[in-house]
Amino acid sequence: MNVLLIFTDQQQRFSLGCMGNPNVQTPTLDALARRGVLFRRCYSNDPVCGPFRGTLMTGQYSSRCGVIDNAYPLPDNAVTLARAFNAGGHQTCFIGKWHLGGNGNRPIAKSLQGGFQRFRGYQCYNGFRDHIVFTDGREYVKHYRGHRTDIATDLAIEHIGEMSRDARPWLLTLAYQAPHYPVQPAEKYAEMYAGRKIVRRPNTRQVDPFTRTWNPPSAWPPDDDPDYRRYGNDLDEYLRLYYAMCTQVDANVARLLETLDELGLTDNTVVIYTSDHGDMQGSHGLTNKGYPHEESAGIPLIARVPGSPGGRVSDALVSGIDIMPTLLDLTGLGACDTVDGASFAPLLRGEAQDLTGPIFSERNKWCMVCQGDWKLAADRNDDHTLTPTLLTNLRDDPYELDNRVNTPDAAAEQTRLLTTLQDWNRTVWPPARPTVWRDC
Repeated sequence: MNVLLIFTDQQQRFSLGCMGNPNVQTPTLDALARRGVLFRRCYSNDPVCGPFRGTLMTGQYSSRCGVIDNAYPLPDNAVTLARAFNAGGHQTCFIGKWHLGGNGNRPIAKSLQGGFQRFRGYQCYNGFRDHIVFTDGREYVKHYRGHRTDIATDLAIEHIGEMSRDARPWLLTLAYQAPHYPVQPAEKYAEMYAGRKIVRRPNTRQVDPFTRTWNPPSAWPPDDDPDYRRYGNDLDEYLRLYYAMCTQVDANVARLLETLDELGLTDNTVVIYTSDHGDMQGSHGLTNKGYPHEESAGIPLIARVPGSPGGRVSDALVSGIDIMPTLLDLTGLGACDTVDGASFAPLLRGEAQDLTGPIFSERNKWCMVCQGDWKLAADRNDDHTLTPTLLTNLRDDPYELDNRVNTPDAAAEQTRLLTTLQDWNRTVWPPARPTVWRDC
C-alpha cells in the first residue's frame, strides 16, 4: 500500500468548504472528504511550524522529541516516519518545507533529512513567487520559476511517477508552505476572491493581520512593504488572499489525485490531508498561531483509505502524533514502540473505536488537554505546577467565548482535567534533551 501524506502550513481547520466555511472554495478536498473520513476534532500537538514537524516525523510530543521551537533538528538516530517505512521496504520521499535544523534557502545536509531516501525541500523561506529553491540529498540546490505551491506539486508528481516504476510501495510526504503568511496566491486565484464579502467567525475582533517575515526579510517600516500595502490593517483582504491560497492548494491536490488515477494507483494509495497548525485570524483578538484555541491548535484532517467505507464525518479526538502509528498500521508495517501516539486505523477501516481522549497539545509556556466535549489549557510555572487559563465545553461553546476557569459549576470538570493534564505534563516537561539546535 502506498501513502500520499499532504500537509499544509498554517491552515485553519475551518478553512474548508466541507467544514461549513462559506468564504472558501475547496471542491477537491470536499470531494475527498466525501470519499473518505472528515475529522472535525483533530489537533496539532504543538501549533508552530517546526515543532509540529517534529511530532509528525517521530510520533512523539515535541517535549519528548526535543523539537520545541522552529529550526530545531530531529534527534539523532530517531525512529522517524521515513526510517520506519524504509525498514518496511517502502520507498520514501519528502517534498517541500522542512524547517528542521535551520532556516532560509540554504542546503539541508543529509543528516538532517530524517531518513528520507528522496528529498527535495527547503528549510523555511516565506516568499511564494520568487527565490524558489529546493535542495536534494546531495545538497544540490536548484532554483525554479513559478509559484512555490505549483512547483512543489510538480516535484511530487515527478517523484510519484518515478517511484511507481519500482515494484516496491512508497511513502511521499508533501509539505506545502501555503497558506502561511505572507499570503501571496497566484494571480488567477487572487482574482477569484477579489472584492468578495467575508463572513467572519463570531469570536473575531478587528486586528492588523500583517506579520513581518525574516526569510525573506520584510521591508521596514511596514508602509514600504508590498505585502503590508496589500493587506496591512485589512483583515478581510488578508482573508480573501488566505482563502485564495487554500483554493490554489486545493487545485494542486486535484493534480495529485489525477496523477494517482492516471497511473492506476488510486486503489492502492492511502491519502491523508492535514496541516501543522491553524491561524487565529482575529479570533479572540489574536493573530497567527501558538495558542490553545481551536483556530490555532485545531487542524484539518481528511483520510481516504482504499477499500474502507467513505462519506463519514467523525468527531473522534485525534492528533498529529497519531498519524505515524496510523500509517504504519494501515500499511501492515506494525506498531512502533517509540511513538506517543496511537493508531486510529480501526476507525478508518470502519471498525468501532473509542476515541474520546484525552489528547494533549503544548507550547513551551502552556499545555492543553481535550477529553470528550471539554478542553482545559494551563500555563506552565517554573515550579512545574500548572495554572488553569481556559476551560470550555466545546459542544456548548464552540467559539470559546465562555471561559469557565474557576467557576463553581465547572469545578468538578476542572479538577478532573487538571489532574489528567498534570500527570501528562510530568512525563514530558521539561524536555528530555538540551534545547539547542545545529545549523545546516
